[in-house]
Amino acid sequence: MLKDQATDTLSTVTGQAKEALGNVTDRASETWDDVSKRGADYYRQGSRAVSNADSATVASLCIAGAIGFGIGWLVFRQKSYSGDYVARRMSDSSDRRY
Repeated sequence: MLKDQATDTLSTVTGQAKEALGNVTDRASETWDDVSKRGADYYRQGSRAVSNADSATVASLCIAGAIGFGIGWLVFRQKSYSGDYVARRMSDSSDRRY
C-alpha cells in the first residue's frame, strides 16, 4: 500500500518536472529567437547608418574621439602636488559617507 503511494507520488513529481523542463526549454528557445531577430535588426540599422555616412563625418568623429581621449589622458594621468592621482581623488570624492 505504502509502496504504491510512493510510486504514484514519484510518477506525479516526475511528470511535473518534465512539464516544467519542457516549458523552460520552450521559453528559452523563444527568447533566443527574439534576441536573434533584434540583433539582426540592430546590425542592419547600424550597417545602413555607417554606409550612409560620408568620409567627412567619419573623419570628424575620429578627430573628436582623439581630442576627447587626449583631454582625458591629460586630466587623469597628471599627478597632483600632494602625490596622489587626480582620478583617485575624484573617485574618493564620489563615495557617499552616511
